[in-house]
Amino acid sequence: MIPVTGATRFIVMLGDPIAQVKTPTVFQEWAAANGQDIIMVPMRVSSADLSVTLQAIRGWANCCGAVITYPHKQAAAAAVDHASRAVRMVGACNVIRREPDGRLSGDITDGAGFVAALRSNGFDPLGKDIHLIGAGGAGSAIAFALLEAGTARLVLRDQRPKQAETLFSELKELFPKVPVLTELPDNFNCALICNATPVGMGGDAAHPWPLETLPQSCLVADIVPDPPMTAWLIAAEKCGHKVQTGPDMVKAQLPAVVGYILNHSQQT
Repeated sequence: MIPVTGATRFIVMLGDPIAQVKTPTVFQEWAAANGQDIIMVPMRVSSADLSVTLQAIRGWANCCGAVITYPHKQAAAAAVDHASRAVRMVGACNVIRREPDGRLSGDITDGAGFVAALRSNGFDPLGKDIHLIGAGGAGSAIAFALLEAGTARLVLRDQRPKQAETLFSELKELFPKVPVLTELPDNFNCALICNATPVGMGGDAAHPWPLETLPQSCLVADIVPDPPMTAWLIAAEKCGHKVQTGPDMVKAQLPAVVGYILNHSQQT
């Protein structure tokens, strides 16, 4: 491991709670393997303190930027000085790059990371019926990426009706030719269901959707990072479903996170 010195640069990861995150561990493995003198520091920051924290980053010259997690992705999107096209479209941001002059640029990698993990697990969204639970920052990015990847029909659900309706309207405008629905039609052949909510985090035994309603061939995916196998995924695997974990997504999106924050040939 590279020792921390006065020359060490750092990235902060901001969320509340924060103990469940896996990105710092995966990042440090990457940094050690690539001889990079950079550390990632997880920081528990409340919603009330996010603005002052982002403002502080502007003045930290040896800070490369930030990774943003629940519940700050939408607030971060509104706070950056420059937002990528994806951030402007989905209204959420999970990576921030500190520019040399202190300005903050933001992008969203959750959707691309989720789709990359799907493909690594042998699943192609093209032409598939997909059910997405959660219309928050990560859910918005995942919905956008799935539709860009050619999903046939997308059913979107969230316990917050207003949030779901907002995302539904945005997606209908962006993808007018693709059926985006808020209810399951009778002929819906669900090939993938994804939990993009905090349900299951920290050992929560709740299930975001009843497994008995799913066809046997349906891939069950969760973005919760800890535990890697949520109660829902454990039950799904026992029922014979293939599953995709939150850490699968974390690993798949690391190249995009690193590339954006460290400005390795990323376009915004």
